Amino acid sequence: MGPGMSRAALRAELVGAALLCACGASPPAAWCPGPSVEISEVQGSAAGSPLLGQRVELTGVVSAAPVSVAARGGFFLQAEATARGIFVASNGTSPAPGERLHVVGTVAELNGVTALVNLELVQPCGPAPLEPSELELSAVDAERWEGSWLHTRQSWTLLDTSELWSRGRVRVSAQGRAYAAGHPLGAQTEFWMLEGLGASARAWVDGGSLSEYVRLGAQTSELTAVVLSGSPPTLLATQPVEFRAAPPATLSPRAGALRVAALNLDNYFVELGLRGAGSAPELARQRDKLVAALRQLDADVLALSELENLQPGAGSAAADSAADLLTALNAQLPAELSYTLSATRAAPGGVIRSALAYRPQRVEPRGAAWFASEPELTRPPLFQTFEAPGRQLTIGAVHLKSKLCEREAQLVGPEGCGAETRLAEARALAAIAARLPAGASELLLIGDFNSDSREAPAQELQRSGLSDLFANVAAAERYSYVFEGRASQLDHALASPALAAALVRAQIWHIDADEPKLLDYHLDNPPELYRPDARRCSDHDPILVDFAP
Repeated sequence: MGPGMSRAALRAELVGAALLCACGASPPAAWCPGPSVEISEVQGSAAGSPLLGQRVELTGVVSAAPVSVAARGGFFLQAEATARGIFVASNGTSPAPGERLHVVGTVAELNGVTALVNLELVQPCGPAPLEPSELELSAVDAERWEGSWLHTRQSWTLLDTSELWSRGRVRVSAQGRAYAAGHPLGAQTEFWMLEGLGASARAWVDGGSLSEYVRLGAQTSELTAVVLSGSPPTLLATQPVEFRAAPPATLSPRAGALRVAALNLDNYFVELGLRGAGSAPELARQRDKLVAALRQLDADVLALSELENLQPGAGSAAADSAADLLTALNAQLPAELSYTLSATRAAPGGVIRSALAYRPQRVEPRGAAWFASEPELTRPPLFQTFEAPGRQLTIGAVHLKSKLCEREAQLVGPEGCGAETRLAEARALAAIAARLPAGASELLLIGDFNSDSREAPAQELQRSGLSDLFANVAAAERYSYVFEGRASQLDHALASPALAAALVRAQIWHIDADEPKLLDYHLDNPPELYRPDARRCSDHDPILVDFAP
């Protein structure tokens, strides 16, 4: 301190130097006083700082800034000896990475993140090159390493991309793909949010590699990021993230003499703005993607769900959603492969319905189609008996009660909302199966059951004597829907013993559940991403089963 210089004047000089640094000027290097506490003491070992609300002096090095940190209004300061870090809320001051600083402020918690706020002093002390610390991460380490700049060579699996475009972040895990509790592989999986992907996501699109990198299941071999605790904890990427391409979805060729496929159409409504498409261009895009998928399925019978249930007097037959979709599909097929609807009438009650479409050249209907009338069935399944190559069977297009809660305060059980309703519906289906006449003893229930294979509805139907046709499919492939990063098989095919014995192949075609919503038909998606192909035609994967004569 110079002659006659007060401590207040010295502090003003140091603050001025810090502001010069923030503006890009280069003040002379200054000696850093020792900290009053270490960053590790401020962070502590549990959630929340033990020094909350206290004024502290810290010394450390500015770590590499994550892409997303500018929006947080600050920077990360890391201790050189211990690699412990902390977020410094600087209200726009952005020192360069690799700058040693002495800072004075108050310890606070910002959205669950320990931080230094109300800065009194930001004193630059010269350059100090810093490298990220090598570490293998587990979610239990997030609190310990909060604010630290780390590099991990673990393999991180992409689990969810629903916020990729809007917020530049995805859900990942170092434990591989995550499955719902009702799935055979359902187990506790540690989720992490990976943020700061704006530039990476843009590069995936501009580089033409979107199809390779953003399918769920893609993996990255390493990450460089700053760690934040929370539920789930967060990795703030400081370098572009590259994923190894996930294998593309493939469809097996037909096997056997009969193929039946099912697809939840994700609200195919021709009345605009109710559900599904909100405009004529969106409806055209939705129709094109669904037609592309249905063509490739090459099924003899299609069981479709989430069609608009147009009630009598609500519109003409031409406006029926099932007829509208099949007209577009048949326009792209030769006459011998065209489809006919089993029933064009509305289902009793409800906003959505199921439908059955068949190829008359391949199967022949026996009698009229009927909707089940059991009061337990909130979405009455549609049944039709067919004469097929070498057999006669009855097919039921099923769509059980959704797992979504209808009220915010509704109690959510382990199987999601509506579990009791779905179990009652399964019991009603079992009763229908038990009273089918002998001439229609081969039964196939197929569609969206909104429950996984270990949950009560599927178990109830198997106890009634029906066989799970996907039981021998590799467990890791047994999923048709992904919600918040967890994969589950909501779509099933259950058959009577004689029909199950004739099964040649069961397959889930993963063209939807693993794909980002960015690729669907909605016009608010980036326009360059839309393709009139089968990819992300719905939120459920189609399922298919092939039978021998």
